[in-house]
Amino acid sequence: MSLFAKHPLWSDVAVFEDVNAGKSVATFLTNKGLETRLYDDKLFRYFLFLRPPRVTYRLQVRRNHVRDAENFLHADAPSALEKAIYCPGCGSLRVSYPQMTRKFFLPTVMLHLGIIFRVIDHECYCEHCHHIWNLPADQPRAASKPAEQFPFTAWR
Repeated sequence: MSLFAKHPLWSDVAVFEDVNAGKSVATFLTNKGLETRLYDDKLFRYFLFLRPPRVTYRLQVRRNHVRDAENFLHADAPSALEKAIYCPGCGSLRVSYPQMTRKFFLPTVMLHLGIIFRVIDHECYCEHCHHIWNLPADQPRAASKPAEQFPFTAWR
């Protein structure tokens, strides 16, 4: 039996700028019986991404429980979920900030060079609709969700 069969990898459910909002949603999912963690990828942020201007916390669940988490949040979403970072295009919670991939080295190096030479800024990336945008310059704010689509419908 492999190690991954005993302990499946983690998957992002939402990204927060406010650690307390992330903890609140993590507690909600933990009370529903899911194993959660609020992950701050400091190593990537400090060394690989040249310290992006915002600190984000990733709410994660085990990969085999992502559907359960989305069902719980769809049925009875806590108010703290409104403070998560949403895609302004499609309303999805599946966003990456900064937009660089954490899986492959070469695209990260290319974007890293673009940031060093001030060709590009740190941006958010939607994994569902591939929309790229900058976070607002002011304090973190709750993004509005489109009325016709719930953010988790992008995962199906």
